[in-house]
Amino acid sequence: MSKPWPKLLKKVLRQISIYLLSIIIVVLTVYAAVNIAQNKYIKPVDINNTKLIDVEIPKGSSLSKISQILYENGLIRSKTAFKLYVDLSNKTSKLRAGKYQLSQDMDLGRIMDELLSGSAAIDTVKITIIEGWDIRKIAKYLVKDMELNFSEKDFIEAAKVENFADFPFLQDIPEERKKNEVGNAPIEGYLFPDTYLVYEDATPQDIMRKMLSQFEKVYNESALERAIELDMTMDEVVTLASVIQREARINEEFTMISAVFHNRLDKDMLLGSCATVQFLLNEDRWKLTEEEMNIDSPYNTYINKGLPVGPIASPGRLALASAVNPYEEYMEGENPYLYFVLKDPKTGEHIFNTDYNQHLKDKEEYEDTWDD
Repeated sequence: MSKPWPKLLKKVLRQISIYLLSIIIVVLTVYAAVNIAQNKYIKPVDINNTKLIDVEIPKGSSLSKISQILYENGLIRSKTAFKLYVDLSNKTSKLRAGKYQLSQDMDLGRIMDELLSGSAAIDTVKITIIEGWDIRKIAKYLVKDMELNFSEKDFIEAAKVENFADFPFLQDIPEERKKNEVGNAPIEGYLFPDTYLVYEDATPQDIMRKMLSQFEKVYNESALERAIELDMTMDEVVTLASVIQREARINEEFTMISAVFHNRLDKDMLLGSCATVQFLLNEDRWKLTEEEMNIDSPYNTYINKGLPVGPIASPGRLALASAVNPYEEYMEGENPYLYFVLKDPKTGEHIFNTDYNQHLKDKEEYEDTWDD
């Protein structure tokens, strides 16, 4: 009787061979699939293209949003592949917002690493625009103090309505200002004063877009509804607010000064604001000469009734709110408040009057201190 071992051994070897062959086939299939995926989705879009592309990842962007931005800029082959790559790395929450310079010769791994480390991000600069600055002072500050990469002339010339078609409210600016026939810049007054983070390579339009967005938000919150009640246009509100901003020094007096100006406008009187002449002179002087107060300009409220032809500065939130919420007690009765004069140049305190003769007496008493 023959032994069964040779047959059993053959059977076992055959099963092992089939098993090993199956493993080899699976490995080769997986390898081929990975290789195809690598070539189709993970490898760089163009290994020979090293040209840097500016890409901005906004703060709070989801992984889907980041993938969309990278895909639209031609930096990745597949949005899904990038999302899977980052998800499998368990680093979704660590991607950093910022402005990056990336290129098509980067694969998914390198792009992800750049977004994790921020090493390719362009540095930001904190700028603070002061309430009451006009566009000339804003431009000087950005160029001289913050050393941004454009000239004062570049900044002022960029402040045109046509450069910001995505802000419909600018279309209500009067045509003579839109055409830059008067004033320093068509959108003077609409560049909201605040603190902003901007990129080191920001253009004038980049910065203005941030300021206009903030202006729209603040105006809608603080002035829009009341302006409609008063039947005032946005441009009238901004113009009046800019004058209040330049005249007021103490927060409590913003609405009082607003009341005086509303009263004078209602009575068809000259507004008589020194701030409008200071705007023309581009000087901050308390005392003005008779000749200066008679400068022929639609901004001069000593010779032209009504509001100046446009804003003379960038008003802040308080000035915008005060322009449509004048101090009611100063507007009541037969003798509303029509005058104010600077009492203390150090504190910015004013004296308010209903009587012109008393106003003249106060002016005579305190104007000698203005030189201080």
